[in-house]
Amino acid sequence: MISKTRLLFDTHAFLAFFNREDGSETIRNHMDAIQNGDAEGFVAMITLTELAYIYSRKLDAASGTLRVMQVLHSKLNVIPLSAEIAIRAGTLKRLGISIADAIIAASALSVDASVVTNDLHFSEMGLEVIGYP
Repeated sequence: MISKTRLLFDTHAFLAFFNREDGSETIRNHMDAIQNGDAEGFVAMITLTELAYIYSRKLDAASGTLRVMQVLHSKLNVIPLSAEIAIRAGTLKRLGISIADAIIAASALSVDASVVTNDLHFSEMGLEVIGYP
């Protein structure tokens, strides 16, 4: 049995996608593969917090909620912050890497997923990175 590609989307990937930045078409292709059942998709719970914060700050609370709802209504699986993920994130955290990114990395490792991101430090934490553009 051939296993599906497992992808976890970093917050920056969602920002690029929603804002139609460079690489958004690549991200859309990954999202389409998940929607079609050709890949499995994941998002860390902390990414929902970051999206709500960023869009609420830039626009308004309704926009922040809308972006989170769009993610929640997709076929992406939300990875809750468990004690195991929190501890692993603590061991991955380094100078220059935010706690949120360490949690995202630990979440990806918990489901054996590659990270869709343009942040180079995820590979420094031992993750396979699927970059864009």
